[in-house]
Amino acid sequence: MMKRLALGILLVLVVMFVLACNKKEETIAVPPDDPPEEVVEKNEPEPKPEPEKEEFKNQFPLTGIGTNDDVDYRAFGVMIENSRSARPQSGLYQADLVYEVLSEGTITRLLAFYHSEKPEIIGPVRSARDYYINLNNGYNGIYVSAGGSPQAFAMVERGQVDYINGLIYDGRYLWRSSERKAPHNMYTSYENLIKAAEHAKHTLIAPVPTLTFLDDDTLIKGEKVTEIKVNYGSSSNNVVYLYDEDLESYIRHVGGEKMIDLEEKERAVTVDNLFIVEMSHRVIDHVGRRAIDITSGGNGLLIQNGVYQYVEWENIDGQILPIKDGEKLNFLKGKTWINVVPNLDQSVSISK
Repeated sequence: MMKRLALGILLVLVVMFVLACNKKEETIAVPPDDPPEEVVEKNEPEPKPEPEKEEFKNQFPLTGIGTNDDVDYRAFGVMIENSRSARPQSGLYQADLVYEVLSEGTITRLLAFYHSEKPEIIGPVRSARDYYINLNNGYNGIYVSAGGSPQAFAMVERGQVDYINGLIYDGRYLWRSSERKAPHNMYTSYENLIKAAEHAKHTLIAPVPTLTFLDDDTLIKGEKVTEIKVNYGSSSNNVVYLYDEDLESYIRHVGGEKMIDLEEKERAVTVDNLFIVEMSHRVIDHVGRRAIDITSGGNGLLIQNGVYQYVEWENIDGQILPIKDGEKLNFLKGKTWINVVPNLDQSVSISK
């Protein structure tokens, strides 16, 4: 009896042990899943606003450059010598607009308009021609020269131009440089030209007839050109314009040398608009002076921002302007040179 009781007790203990083990296995803690990572929203950087375009009250009439200064004062059209003996010139890189035209033989002379910049030294100043006076009058300029041709002086005597004669004001508002020989050594300054104009009782306050300009983001159509050669019949006077992509303008060379300023030697003459026009030339005297037809219109070549296009030119109120398909073309904002040649095909070559 006692054995059976002992076996029963033992059996109960075994069953209880087994149940206890199973319960223990069932209650083993299962580690919880890792908590979800906190989601941090990444803010996209806000685009930087484009800088506001500065608004100007005015723009200079010959360059289109904006300014808050008054611009209703006259320009000076100054005759600048361009022979080898006159180079490098002074203040030429500061001119807003320049006409280059043959004066006699193979020598060109430059009609440089000063308005937006006011150089401390300008020159060498040289003699007038009648067609330069007509070109000057297209911008209502006060014309400055040192002497001139008989045809030019006839226009002066008829009162066809407001004129400053450098020979009259020599030693007063113009001076002679000891570094060069006459007649390549006459100089002036913008400040002195103001004084000379006041002494001559010329009106100084009057609007300049303005050029028209492209918007800053306008795409210019045309064929690519990096080099333009203008042949005036002499290696010492031939001109080359080389495109500088960083400057987005053409650097002028003449006689095989870069055109720099005499005083500011690091300042090269750069051109944003190069307009080459074909005009009829006729020699009229033994010196080689010419009569040039600046009124009839003709063929032209307009070079801007590394491209060129063939156009025509017209004289509109005294200004030589590019025309295409009957419409006037606009200039880039900046400096403009207009080269006049007798024959476009023979005088000009372009390299892409």
